[in-house]
Amino acid sequence: MSEAVAHVSRLGKHYRVGERERYFALRDMLARDDGGEPVREHGARWGTYRAGFYRRAGRGLRELGTRLLNRQGINGVWIDVGAHQGEATFIQAQNNPSLTVFAFEPNWGLARQLMGRLPNFIVLPMAVSENDGVADFFLNAADVASSLLPFSTEGLRTWKGGEALRVESRVSVPTIRLDTFMQCIGARAVDYLKVDAQGADFSVIQSAGLRIRDIQKITLEVDVTSVRLYQGSAGREQITAFLEKQGFVLSEVCRQSLDQEENLTFVRGGVR
Repeated sequence: MSEAVAHVSRLGKHYRVGERERYFALRDMLARDDGGEPVREHGARWGTYRAGFYRRAGRGLRELGTRLLNRQGINGVWIDVGAHQGEATFIQAQNNPSLTVFAFEPNWGLARQLMGRLPNFIVLPMAVSENDGVADFFLNAADVASSLLPFSTEGLRTWKGGEALRVESRVSVPTIRLDTFMQCIGARAVDYLKVDAQGADFSVIQSAGLRIRDIQKITLEVDVTSVRLYQGSAGREQITAFLEKQGFVLSEVCRQSLDQEENLTFVRGGVR
Protein backbone atom coordinates (compact mmCIF):
# COMPACT_ATOMS: atom_id res chain seq x y z
CA MET A 1 0.00 0.00 0.00
CA SER A 2 1.40 3.38 -1.02
CA GLU A 3 1.84 6.22 1.45
CA ALA A 4 -1.02 8.13 -0.18
CA VAL A 5 -3.41 5.20 0.11
CA ALA A 6 -2.43 4.59 3.73
CA HIS A 7 -3.11 8.22 4.59
CA VAL A 8 -6.54 8.24 2.96
CA SER A 9 -7.47 4.87 4.44
CA ARG A 10 -6.53 5.92 7.98
CA LEU A 11 -8.40 9.16 7.61
CA GLY A 12 -11.48 7.34 6.36
CA LYS A 13 -11.93 5.62 9.73
CA HIS A 14 -12.81 8.96 11.29
CA TYR A 15 -15.46 10.05 8.81
CA ARG A 16 -19.13 10.07 9.68
CA VAL A 17 -21.28 7.73 7.63
CA GLY A 18 -22.15 9.46 4.38
CA GLU A 19 -18.97 11.54 4.30
CA ARG A 20 -16.59 8.57 4.11
CA GLU A 21 -17.93 7.37 0.77
CA ARG A 22 -16.99 10.66 -0.86
CA TYR A 23 -13.34 9.76 -0.41
CA PHE A 24 -13.50 6.11 -1.41
CA ALA A 25 -13.08 7.10 -5.05
CA LEU A 26 -9.94 9.08 -4.19
CA ARG A 27 -8.56 6.20 -2.12
CA ASP A 28 -9.15 3.69 -4.92
CA MET A 29 -7.73 6.13 -7.49
CA LEU A 30 -4.44 6.25 -5.61
CA ALA A 31 -4.40 2.55 -4.80
CA ARG A 32 -3.71 0.91 -8.15
CA ASP A 33 -1.85 1.41 -11.40
CA ASP A 34 -2.99 0.39 -14.89
CA GLY A 35 -1.92 -3.20 -14.35
CA GLY A 36 -4.28 -3.71 -11.43
CA GLU A 37 -1.43 -3.99 -8.95
CA PRO A 38 -0.77 -1.69 -6.01
CA VAL A 39 1.27 1.36 -6.96
CA ARG A 40 4.91 0.66 -6.17
CA GLU A 41 6.78 2.97 -3.89
CA HIS A 42 10.06 4.53 -5.01
CA GLY A 43 11.73 5.85 -1.88
CA ALA A 44 9.84 8.95 -0.77
CA ARG A 45 7.88 9.10 -4.06
CA TRP A 46 4.26 8.05 -4.22
CA GLY A 47 4.75 5.84 -7.24
CA THR A 48 4.52 5.71 -10.99
CA TYR A 49 1.44 7.45 -12.39
CA ARG A 50 0.51 5.97 -15.75
CA ALA A 51 -2.39 6.21 -18.18
CA GLY A 52 -4.47 3.69 -16.27
CA PHE A 53 -4.13 5.75 -13.11
CA TYR A 54 -5.89 8.65 -14.78
CA ARG A 55 -8.58 6.43 -16.25
CA ARG A 56 -9.39 5.21 -12.74
CA ALA A 57 -8.99 8.73 -11.33
CA GLY A 58 -11.41 10.03 -13.92
CA ARG A 59 -14.03 7.41 -13.09
CA GLY A 60 -13.77 8.09 -9.37
CA LEU A 61 -13.94 11.86 -9.76
CA ARG A 62 -16.81 11.66 -12.23
CA GLU A 63 -18.84 9.58 -9.77
CA LEU A 64 -18.00 12.02 -6.98
CA GLY A 65 -18.89 15.02 -9.11
CA THR A 66 -22.16 13.51 -10.29
CA ARG A 67 -23.31 12.78 -6.75
CA LEU A 68 -22.54 16.30 -5.60
CA LEU A 69 -23.67 18.29 -8.62
CA ASN A 70 -26.96 16.40 -8.85
CA ARG A 71 -27.73 16.92 -5.19
CA GLN A 72 -30.75 19.14 -4.61
CA GLY A 73 -29.73 22.74 -4.04
CA ILE A 74 -26.24 22.48 -5.54
CA ASN A 75 -26.01 25.30 -8.07
CA GLY A 76 -22.51 26.70 -7.65
CA VAL A 77 -19.02 25.28 -8.15
CA TRP A 78 -15.83 26.84 -6.80
CA ILE A 79 -12.28 25.52 -7.13
CA ASP A 80 -9.72 26.53 -4.51
CA VAL A 81 -6.12 25.81 -5.60
CA GLY A 82 -3.74 26.11 -2.67
CA ALA A 83 -6.48 25.94 -0.07
CA HIS A 84 -4.05 26.00 2.89
CA GLN A 85 -6.41 26.00 5.91
CA GLY A 86 -9.47 26.97 3.90
CA GLU A 87 -9.23 30.65 4.77
CA ALA A 88 -10.67 31.83 1.46
CA THR A 89 -13.51 29.38 0.86
CA PHE A 90 -14.37 27.20 3.86
CA ILE A 91 -16.69 29.67 5.60
CA GLN A 92 -18.52 30.34 2.33
CA ALA A 93 -19.12 26.59 1.91
CA GLN A 94 -20.19 26.30 5.54
CA ASN A 95 -22.70 29.14 5.22
CA ASN A 96 -24.01 28.14 1.79
CA PRO A 97 -25.03 24.48 1.38
CA SER A 98 -25.87 25.19 -2.28
CA LEU A 99 -22.16 25.74 -2.97
CA THR A 100 -19.66 22.98 -3.71
CA VAL A 101 -15.97 23.79 -3.18
CA PHE A 102 -13.25 21.52 -4.56
CA ALA A 103 -10.17 22.39 -2.50
CA PHE A 104 -6.68 21.37 -3.68
CA GLU A 105 -3.99 21.24 -0.99
CA PRO A 106 -0.87 19.12 -1.71
CA ASN A 107 0.53 19.59 1.82
CA TRP A 108 -0.84 16.44 3.45
CA GLY A 109 -0.46 17.84 6.97
CA LEU A 110 -2.86 20.66 6.06
CA ALA A 111 -5.19 18.68 3.78
CA ARG A 112 -6.03 16.05 6.37
CA GLN A 113 -7.15 18.75 8.81
CA LEU A 114 -9.80 19.89 6.33
CA MET A 115 -11.03 16.51 5.08
CA GLY A 116 -14.50 15.40 6.08
CA ARG A 117 -15.49 18.60 7.90
CA LEU A 118 -18.17 19.62 5.41
CA PRO A 119 -20.02 17.49 2.83
CA ASN A 120 -19.77 20.32 0.27
CA PHE A 121 -16.08 21.13 0.89
CA ILE A 122 -14.17 18.42 -1.00
CA VAL A 123 -10.46 18.26 -0.23
CA LEU A 124 -8.05 16.81 -2.79
CA PRO A 125 -4.45 16.20 -1.58
CA MET A 126 -3.01 17.03 -5.00
CA ALA A 127 -1.40 19.96 -6.80
CA VAL A 128 -2.68 21.62 -9.97
CA SER A 129 -0.12 22.09 -12.73
CA GLU A 130 0.22 22.02 -16.50
CA ASN A 131 0.92 18.27 -16.43
CA ASP A 132 -1.10 15.29 -15.25
CA GLY A 133 1.39 13.20 -13.32
CA VAL A 134 3.66 13.75 -10.36
CA ALA A 135 5.97 16.61 -9.33
CA ASP A 136 8.32 17.69 -6.56
CA PHE A 137 6.73 19.90 -3.92
CA PHE A 138 8.90 22.08 -1.68
CA LEU A 139 7.61 22.11 1.90
CA ASN A 140 8.51 25.31 3.69
CA ALA A 141 8.97 26.11 7.38
CA ALA A 142 6.31 28.76 6.72
CA ASP A 143 3.70 26.43 5.24
CA VAL A 144 2.00 29.26 3.33
CA ALA A 145 5.16 29.51 1.19
CA SER A 146 5.29 25.83 0.11
CA SER A 147 5.35 25.53 -3.67
CA LEU A 148 5.99 23.43 -6.74
CA LEU A 149 8.63 26.04 -7.63
CA PRO A 150 12.01 26.52 -5.92
CA PHE A 151 13.02 29.91 -4.60
CA SER A 152 15.06 32.37 -6.62
CA THR A 153 18.25 32.98 -4.62
CA GLU A 154 18.25 36.70 -5.36
CA GLY A 155 14.51 37.00 -4.88
CA LEU A 156 14.69 35.35 -1.47
CA ARG A 157 17.64 37.50 -0.42
CA THR A 158 15.78 40.73 -1.14
CA TRP A 159 12.35 39.61 0.11
CA LYS A 160 11.11 41.41 3.23
CA GLY A 161 10.65 38.63 5.78
CA GLY A 162 12.67 36.20 3.69
CA GLU A 163 14.59 35.02 6.77
CA ALA A 164 11.49 33.05 7.81
CA LEU A 165 11.24 31.23 4.46
CA ARG A 166 13.18 27.99 4.57
CA VAL A 167 12.61 24.81 2.56
CA GLU A 168 12.53 21.92 5.04
CA SER A 169 11.87 19.01 2.69
CA ARG A 170 10.94 18.01 -0.83
CA VAL A 171 8.21 15.45 -1.44
CA SER A 172 6.51 14.07 -4.53
CA VAL A 173 2.83 14.86 -5.01
CA PRO A 174 0.29 13.88 -7.68
CA THR A 175 -0.63 16.67 -10.10
CA ILE A 176 -3.60 17.29 -12.37
CA ARG A 177 -4.55 19.90 -14.96
CA LEU A 178 -7.65 22.04 -14.40
CA ASP A 179 -9.21 20.98 -17.69
CA THR A 180 -8.60 17.33 -16.81
CA PHE A 181 -10.23 17.83 -13.42
CA MET A 182 -13.23 19.70 -14.83
CA GLN A 183 -13.74 16.91 -17.33
CA CYS A 184 -13.43 14.27 -14.62
CA ILE A 185 -16.13 15.76 -12.40
CA GLY A 186 -18.38 16.69 -15.30
CA ALA A 187 -18.36 20.41 -14.44
CA ARG A 188 -19.93 22.49 -17.19
CA ALA A 189 -18.84 25.73 -15.54
CA VAL A 190 -16.84 27.02 -12.59
CA ASP A 191 -18.30 30.08 -10.90
CA TYR A 192 -15.12 31.00 -9.04
CA LEU A 193 -11.50 29.89 -9.25
CA LYS A 194 -9.22 30.99 -6.42
CA VAL A 195 -5.49 30.36 -6.88
CA ASP A 196 -2.72 30.75 -4.31
CA ALA A 197 -0.01 28.49 -5.66
CA GLN A 198 3.03 30.46 -4.52
CA GLY A 199 4.53 31.51 -7.82
CA ALA A 200 2.85 28.79 -9.89
CA ASP A 201 -0.47 30.65 -10.27
CA PHE A 202 -0.04 31.32 -13.98
CA SER A 203 0.66 27.64 -14.65
CA VAL A 204 -2.57 26.77 -12.84
CA ILE A 205 -4.53 29.21 -15.02
CA GLN A 206 -2.91 27.91 -18.21
CA SER A 207 -3.74 24.33 -17.24
CA ALA A 208 -7.42 25.15 -17.81
CA GLY A 209 -6.71 25.12 -21.53
CA LEU A 210 -9.83 25.81 -23.58
CA ARG A 211 -11.97 25.28 -20.48
CA ILE A 212 -10.95 28.72 -19.23
CA ARG A 213 -13.95 30.00 -21.20
CA ASP A 214 -16.13 28.10 -18.68
CA ILE A 215 -14.68 29.96 -15.66
CA GLN A 216 -16.51 33.10 -14.59
CA LYS A 217 -14.28 34.67 -11.94
CA ILE A 218 -10.62 34.23 -10.95
CA THR A 219 -8.61 35.47 -7.99
CA LEU A 220 -4.87 34.81 -8.00
CA GLU A 221 -1.71 35.98 -6.29
CA VAL A 222 1.32 37.58 -7.91
CA ASP A 223 4.48 39.10 -6.50
CA VAL A 224 5.20 42.62 -7.71
CA THR A 225 8.84 42.93 -6.74
CA SER A 226 11.59 43.68 -9.24
CA VAL A 227 13.00 40.16 -8.76
CA ARG A 228 10.66 37.16 -8.68
CA LEU A 229 10.60 35.25 -5.38
CA TYR A 230 10.09 31.89 -7.11
CA GLN A 231 12.01 30.63 -10.11
CA GLY A 232 9.93 30.73 -13.27
CA SER A 233 6.98 32.63 -11.81
CA ALA A 234 5.06 35.05 -14.02
CA GLY A 235 4.68 38.76 -13.43
CA ARG A 236 1.51 40.83 -13.19
CA GLU A 237 1.75 42.19 -16.73
CA GLN A 238 2.05 38.74 -18.30
CA ILE A 239 -0.86 37.32 -16.33
CA THR A 240 -3.09 40.33 -16.93
CA ALA A 241 -2.42 40.34 -20.67
CA PHE A 242 -3.23 36.64 -20.91
CA LEU A 243 -6.51 36.88 -18.99
CA GLU A 244 -7.65 39.99 -20.85
CA LYS A 245 -7.13 38.09 -24.09
CA GLN A 246 -9.38 35.38 -22.65
CA GLY A 247 -12.19 37.88 -22.05
CA PHE A 248 -11.54 38.80 -18.40
CA VAL A 249 -11.38 42.25 -16.86
CA LEU A 250 -9.34 43.15 -13.78
CA SER A 251 -11.91 44.19 -11.18
CA GLU A 252 -10.05 44.30 -7.88
CA VAL A 253 -6.49 44.63 -6.57
CA CYS A 254 -5.51 43.93 -2.97
CA ARG A 255 -1.93 44.50 -1.80
CA GLN A 256 -0.34 42.28 0.86
CA SER A 257 2.96 40.96 2.22
CA LEU A 258 4.35 44.43 2.92
CA ASP A 259 3.29 45.51 -0.59
CA GLN A 260 5.38 42.77 -2.19
CA GLU A 261 2.37 40.80 -3.46
CA GLU A 262 -1.06 41.52 -4.89
CA ASN A 263 -4.26 39.52 -5.05
CA LEU A 264 -5.81 40.18 -8.44
CA THR A 265 -9.47 39.44 -9.14
CA PHE A 266 -10.67 39.07 -12.74
CA VAL A 267 -14.27 38.71 -13.89
CA ARG A 268 -15.45 37.55 -17.28
CA GLY A 269 -16.73 40.44 -19.34
CA GLY A 270 -16.32 42.84 -16.43
CA VAL A 271 -19.53 41.69 -14.70
CA ARG A 272 -19.21 41.14 -10.96
